[in-house]
This record gives sequence, structure tokens and C-alpha cells, in this order.
Amino acid sequence: MGLWRTQLQVWAAAAGDLLLGASCHGCGVAWWGVCPDCRQLLSLRRPDWTRPDPCPAGFPATVASSTYDELLRGLINAHKERQALSLTGMLADRLAWSTSVLLTHQGHRPDDAVVLVPVPSAARAIRQRGFDATLVMARSAARRLRSRYPTSVAAALAQVGGVADQAGLDARARQANLAGGFRLRAPVRTLPAVLVDDLVTTGSTLSEAARVLRRARVPLLGAATVAAADRRRP
Repeated sequence: MGLWRTQLQVWAAAAGDLLLGASCHGCGVAWWGVCPDCRQLLSLRRPDWTRPDPCPAGFPATVASSTYDELLRGLINAHKERQALSLTGMLADRLAWSTSVLLTHQGHRPDDAVVLVPVPSAARAIRQRGFDATLVMARSAARRLRSRYPTSVAAALAQVGGVADQAGLDARARQANLAGGFRLRAPVRTLPAVLVDDLVTTGSTLSEAARVLRRARVPLLGAATVAAADRRRP
């Protein structure tokens, strides 16, 4: 039932785009969904390791599928803020690729189970958007990974009340804002785990989420994201 509901939402969003005048989510040209040029540009990008600078303590080994630029900003924001669910599969492909690179490098053997743990959004944001974008993306990425790894998804983390909106905060402020910002809401029954998110900027979110999992003695292989901000120390 959930899959059919998601598909109906995709069709409804597509119909709305066509009626209102569609534009490419990546570059803004007249197109429904993502134009061929943006698809081609995205297909040329390969996942790579990323590490913010300065790097917060406890930041996990992380692979991102691409640098966060105008193209990825458009796709991620459209998916998360404008409920462009037609982008879920494309972003999940990128997330699955990042996860596969991480698992291969960490020596995780094919046919060994792994669980994806999505970084949670605030409950208020989920209510406003009508869905949890990272959770939806993680489930879609898990389906893609199952041809090689028995992959499940555990929504094991939740945000603690009092965490402010991260927009506009610098690295130090983000780290302070997120200190103690997550809690374990459910045990992780399949081990080991990979944290997944759409974007890594200062690294504070992944570091805090990793801290909670490690404290719960969850074996953490690292993190995988769709994109990473290009951050360098001045």
C-alpha cells in the first residue's frame, strides 16, 4: 500500500508540473523532471571520500556521490522541500553507489547483511513536508543494493526537541546546536550499519548521529551521502 501511495504522489506531482509549466529541477530550463543535459552531467560524477575542514570529532568515514553544486542543490531541494518524488529514484541511485563504494572499501563481503540508518529530520519538518525525504531515499537505495548485499533500513534515530534550524549556522554553531540532538528510538537489529543522508556540510550531523550509534554499541562502517559541500579551511 505504501508503494502504491508513493507512486500516486509521483503521478500527481507530474500532472501538476505539466499543468503549471514544468522546468528542470537541476538547471531550470523548460522540461519535466530532469533534462538530458543534467542527467548526462550527473552520470559522469563518481563517488569519492569526503571530509569537512575543519572536521568535527567523531566524524565517520564518509563517501559522497558528488560535490554539492547548483545541480545537486536543485535536485535535493526539489525532492525535500517541494515533494518532487519523481527524483527519489535518481537520488537513491547516487546514494546506493556511495554506499557500495564504502562497503567495498571497508571489506564488507557480498551476501553479508547491512542496515542503512537514515539521519532523521525534525518531526515538524516531516509533518510540513508530508514525508521523510531521507528515509524514502534510503528505502529506495536499499532495494538497489539488495542484488549484492542483504540490505535493510532502520529508522533508529530521532531528533531531540530543541534542535534549531541549521540554515545559516557556521561549523561551530552547528556542532553546538546538534550536541545531544539525536537519540536512539529503536534498536538496530541488523548489523553492521551505514549512516545515510542527502548532504554533508560541516559534518556535525553525521558526527552526532555516529556518536549515538557507537554509544549503543552498533558497529558502524561509515556514512554515505548523495552530496558533500566543498569545504576548505581559509
